[in-house]
Amino acid sequence: VAATGRISQADFLKPASSSDQLLPYKKGIRNVSFPTEGFLFPDTYFIPYDATADDVVAMMLKNFDAHLTDAMKAGIAKQNLSIYQFVTLASLIEKEAKYEKDRPLIASVFENRLKIHMKLQSDASISYAMGTHKAAYSINETQYDSPYNTYRYEGLPPGPIGNPGMDCMEAILEAPQTNYLYFVADKDGHNYFAATYKEHMKNVQEHMP
Repeated sequence: VAATGRISQADFLKPASSSDQLLPYKKGIRNVSFPTEGFLFPDTYFIPYDATADDVVAMMLKNFDAHLTDAMKAGIAKQNLSIYQFVTLASLIEKEAKYEKDRPLIASVFENRLKIHMKLQSDASISYAMGTHKAAYSINETQYDSPYNTYRYEGLPPGPIGNPGMDCMEAILEAPQTNYLYFVADKDGHNYFAATYKEHMKNVQEHMP
């Protein structure tokens, strides 16, 4: 949209940084970077030439509502998650998983960790907190002080760290029952899963770039 010269990035970020257009279920209870993040549904949009930034944000938010079916809402309730927590979790999976087959298993890992109050330790959360994109983070970087850093703070981050697509949301609803608590990606983005730290370290040694 910015490339057409009609709506600048700054113009778009104004309504994206406001909660004015959000339905109650899209509002968290903690401070977030962008209130609309997570609910700007990723899709192809046909935007009228005279559309304003407010119009574009409204289109994206309404599109999310259209994709959130009653069946999904029932599935989310069975997971004992609020819709806001569900979208936040899906956004972590969106950033962590490159391949479709990995998404439900990553969802399983995160769900297992949440159940036992184990920190999620998602590199994607550090990336969002620090505004960087790296293949790996140092021990010092894992202690970066941000409520979004799931290495430092237990539980889900304050809000979504991106706008997840349907595949990542469905991955949560389709997550298998596993005992996995760890995963690591190889240089091509394929993930390897483990139930114990010992198994995980073996995967790290064998598959980490």
